[in-house]
Amino acid sequence: MLDALIEVHKNTCQKEDCVFRIKKQLNQRLAKSKDTNLSQRDYQIQLLIGEIYSGYIRRHQHNVRLRINYAFYLLDFLKQKQQSLNELNQIELLSPSLDNEFIIFRYKRIIEDEMNMSQNETLNGNLDVATEIAFQNNMRSFQNKIERATLMHMDFWSQLQEDSPDLGKMNDIGSKINLAITQVEELWNKMQKMTQNLPKAMRLYAKFIIEVLQDKEYGESLLDKSKLLQTQNNKMKNKQSIQVFSSDDINFEPLPTLLVSTSPDKFTQISNLNLSVCNLLGYHKTELINRKINLLIPQIFAKFHDNYIEMFLQSNDQSKIAKERLVYIKLKSGYIMPCYICMKAIQSFDENIVIVAQFRTLRTFKIGCYLILNSDDAIECISSSCICCLFIDQKMISHRKIYFNELFPDYNRNEYLNKTGCVISLNLQSNLVSNSNYLQYYINELEDQTQILFQIQVTEISNEYQDQIIGYVIKLEKVSNDQSQILSPDLQQQLVVPNLTMSNFQFKYFAAKALYLGENQEDGNSARVDQTVIWEQSSRLSEETQVEKKEKVEEVKVERINYGEGIRTLKLFDNRIQDIEDIRMSFTDQDEVQHSSVFQKNQDNPDEIEQGQRNNVFRNRKALNSTINDQQRPKEIVLLSCIINILMVAVLTLSFTSYFLGLYLFENIQNSLKLIQYASLRNQESTQVVMNVQNLEMLRIGIWNLTESEAIIYENEQRNELNNSILALTDANKKIMLNELYINEQIEELHSKSVVNVRISKNSFSYYDLIEATQQIISKALIIRDKPLQNLTLDDEDATFITYNLHNGIIFSYRNETSQYSNGIQELTENNIKIFFIFLIVAASSFFILLIIIIILIIQINQIQEQILQLFMEIPEKTIKYLYNKSENFISNLQVGEEEELSSDFSDEEQDEHKELSRTLKSKRKKKIFKNTNSQHRTQILIITFILFIFQGYFLLNYFLNQVTYTNLKQQIPELNVTARSGSYYRFVDNCERQLFLNREEPILQEDSYSIVINNIQLNYEVDSDLHQEHAKNSEIMNQNYYDTFQQIFMLNPCEKFANKGFTQLEYCETFANGSISQGMAVAIARYFENIRYIMTFYDMFYGYPEVNFSIVARGWGRFRNITNNSDNVTNYIYNLNNFKQTTESRIMQNIFLKAAFRFLLDEFLAALKYDIEVTQTQLLAIFIVFEVLIFFVYFIVWLPAQMKMTRDIWRTKGLILMIPLRVIQKVKIIKSFIGVLIHSQDK
Repeated sequence: MLDALIEVHKNTCQKEDCVFRIKKQLNQRLAKSKDTNLSQRDYQIQLLIGEIYSGYIRRHQHNVRLRINYAFYLLDFLKQKQQSLNELNQIELLSPSLDNEFIIFRYKRIIEDEMNMSQNETLNGNLDVATEIAFQNNMRSFQNKIERATLMHMDFWSQLQEDSPDLGKMNDIGSKINLAITQVEELWNKMQKMTQNLPKAMRLYAKFIIEVLQDKEYGESLLDKSKLLQTQNNKMKNKQSIQVFSSDDINFEPLPTLLVSTSPDKFTQISNLNLSVCNLLGYHKTELINRKINLLIPQIFAKFHDNYIEMFLQSNDQSKIAKERLVYIKLKSGYIMPCYICMKAIQSFDENIVIVAQFRTLRTFKIGCYLILNSDDAIECISSSCICCLFIDQKMISHRKIYFNELFPDYNRNEYLNKTGCVISLNLQSNLVSNSNYLQYYINELEDQTQILFQIQVTEISNEYQDQIIGYVIKLEKVSNDQSQILSPDLQQQLVVPNLTMSNFQFKYFAAKALYLGENQEDGNSARVDQTVIWEQSSRLSEETQVEKKEKVEEVKVERINYGEGIRTLKLFDNRIQDIEDIRMSFTDQDEVQHSSVFQKNQDNPDEIEQGQRNNVFRNRKALNSTINDQQRPKEIVLLSCIINILMVAVLTLSFTSYFLGLYLFENIQNSLKLIQYASLRNQESTQVVMNVQNLEMLRIGIWNLTESEAIIYENEQRNELNNSILALTDANKKIMLNELYINEQIEELHSKSVVNVRISKNSFSYYDLIEATQQIISKALIIRDKPLQNLTLDDEDATFITYNLHNGIIFSYRNETSQYSNGIQELTENNIKIFFIFLIVAASSFFILLIIIIILIIQINQIQEQILQLFMEIPEKTIKYLYNKSENFISNLQVGEEEELSSDFSDEEQDEHKELSRTLKSKRKKKIFKNTNSQHRTQILIITFILFIFQGYFLLNYFLNQVTYTNLKQQIPELNVTARSGSYYRFVDNCERQLFLNREEPILQEDSYSIVINNIQLNYEVDSDLHQEHAKNSEIMNQNYYDTFQQIFMLNPCEKFANKGFTQLEYCETFANGSISQGMAVAIARYFENIRYIMTFYDMFYGYPEVNFSIVARGWGRFRNITNNSDNVTNYIYNLNNFKQTTESRIMQNIFLKAAFRFLLDEFLAALKYDIEVTQTQLLAIFIVFEVLIFFVYFIVWLPAQMKMTRDIWRTKGLILMIPLRVIQKVKIIKSFIGVLIHSQDK
């Protein structure tokens, strides 16, 4: 199927650049050799896949992923590194994503490194087309960067020459200088990876180092290396591969070079050639252009040459043409000439392959000739030297077929084939030789006029693709030791011997090694004079000039009269007059002692002396450079980094602690609110238990006007309600008991100490804690639940236990507990606000202290840079001017293109400048007033301050949010407390009134029951007023949902909500009590209060007045029944009050609507408070996450790069010391001592 796919594609593809339509040419995209283990069909499939990729890329040019896959395909399968690199470069222009950009960057580096590595492995550092173009571009960029760095040095020295140098500008220029030098070094290393054969760039770089960077030692080593490379290049210039990369380059080639096209329409035609080819072959240029290369090839080779070219284009084996080999070319005269050929395949503008052929003639030292024979030993071609050696010419072999045996009768091919040193004789008596016209010119010079001896070498000519021997090449060299024959002028005129190459011998003398080095050079290349000869000559002249100058200076010194001899200079020093020379000597001795103490401590120990030699950083610039650029972080940066780390740890600690502590405190608040709910539920259920017990007692007495069946149903309802109340009371008491949250001491005392006075029997009391007392109530309620109705008398101990304790001792504790819960939550809110205020103060104090420390360290770092820059103020004016002039001269020579003529030796004028420089270094230096416009440290301080203000702002915002939430919560706690108490309190008032009706003698709240009931009626209004008053206070801060719920319950119609919650039926709610419930619970509660008060007025009329007419007093609200079945009218009157319409309405309203309203409000109130807390927690979480992201951003995005920048700035500023020449550093004591202190601090 794959074969069919290839054949169909070959026949149907209409594209001009289809890989299967290209014949007899090699497309550059297929330039890399395929895997040897890959079959031809698989290779064609790979090419087809590559063409499919290309087609899709034309249609989807902006698909980054597709193009990356195509680049990988070119690299991994087609082995086309350059094309893959070009594709990756094109993808970069499409603005890829970050991950794709990283992939592109990584593979570009890998491909470039592989190409550079493979390039360096090639012979003699030759470059291919793409690498040569890249090298030339890099060379231009290298020169531009050096020029830019030199201009920056000039700007720096000119800034230093001003009367008031600006240290800020100097630091900025110095930073740019360091960056420029780094760029130059990186580009230099990159160029070295491309090739090691770059003497011109090396000379330029060496002069830059010597003249601008003032590193003479390293620069001269590079100059020496460049000279050596230049020498090697000149020696190997005939052995190097072709340096042609386009058709225009051959005009600059000294060797004969021509281009052969492989395009289908000009297959194997000569497309271009230089004049050296014309001189070699004897043709005019116009005679060869557009002619087939076979014209220059002997016929025995020309027959198969086109096939060789086609097979090369198909196999793309570059190794077959890259190696230099011996060939035979055919001259215009018809003779052949042996020469070496080197070929190379390059790409033309129309993407066709052009083969470059370069010829190099042989150097011959013996008289010899060459013949080409066919397979029948017939001579087909001869060299021109056959005329003087064998006395035959081209005309003779062209007129008739001449066999080699006619010249050498003793020739036997098998004896001489592939052997050297064999001798064969030419028979001069043979007809062919004796009839030759050339023999008469040489016969007289021959000692043996019958034969001439030759050394013969026979080599086969084979067609390697057909495995067939097609001919032989014979090389003949004369055995005679005589000198070569000299042709007469007449013979020279008759002979047509084109392009006789002559050699000369060039040499040079190395004075340092006393050696002569030389080689044979061709006349054609004599124009290329070895530059090293000029260098050596200039070096010798410079050395001679210096020696002569030195001798002249010594003569002048001898003849000059010293007029200052015997004159002493005195100076007042240390309160006594001393000779100034003695003062200088004392300082010199001190310096020497100090130097000895630092670098040469123990002179008697050779090992320590050697160690001191190594530690002496002033011995050369390389040691100083390695010491200055040791890449150690300054201690100020380390300390600043530690402070910043402490700051970040403190910020993280405070932020995490405040956030999670806030969550914990909010959780405590929510748990406390739940305790209020449990306490309220316990209070309500306890009053419900009392009501159920009272109802059962009244049922036993017969107060309720019920039939027997109705009584049974009523009893079961009451017992079920009692059971539900017991379960709810048990659950609430259990939750309160299991809660471990600490509120205050009063709560702990109620729950853990026996402070609740509980009546066990009529005259027996005992103390329990509130939890145990509640358990006692529960146990008695369980007994009553199961006790028969007839046993529930008013004197029953179990019933009396419940009614008495829940109306006296236990109810006091319940009310106290609820109040303490409210007070405790308010105290918790106040304490929580104080906690966050403490966090705010701690954060502010910590940030302020750390800010002061950071500012001090930043100022110290700035002072370090300033101290380093002040060192340049110690350099004398003439030294600065000298360094400026050196840079200026270098840039001038560079711009006019004279960098190759520069020498590292100093001229006479420069020697004078050096002496003047040494003299001025000893003189007193002028102090300059400097200024520093560098505001970078101020910017850093402002940024740090701003960041710390942001950090403090977080804690301020955190405090504000918590403070607002806790303040609002504290303000709403009283309303919550009233809401929680109202439901149970209204039930308690009703229970107390009914207990008064049952037994007036039993005290309530440890007082007279009647007075308490009257007081409770008055307190009903106060509790209701407190509820509405607290609600009005909280209307602005209250949750809107609860506010709407409160309005719906109290001011609007709550029946719908009661019905939805399952408390009652909608119609019943709207019609109950003449529709008072539908008008809002505010109206219903007021009606409830009036009913209770109204019933008490009847009680006051009946109690103590048995003679009162019941019907008249009752006014139709109730009907008299003799419940006691006796004549006790007062008791019957009071018992009948329980069946009044107002009493029944109040009982139903309390049992259904009031209970439902306040439970629903309490649940909604707690949900609203929880929601407000959750909103605050969400806000705190949001700002916490933003703050942590900000911390991450500040530390990793702002601080770490800023730290690296500050460290690099100090390193760069320290690196500016290397701009000072080493001899100046050694002379200026302040600079030298500062570097010593710097090294000492680094060692620590």
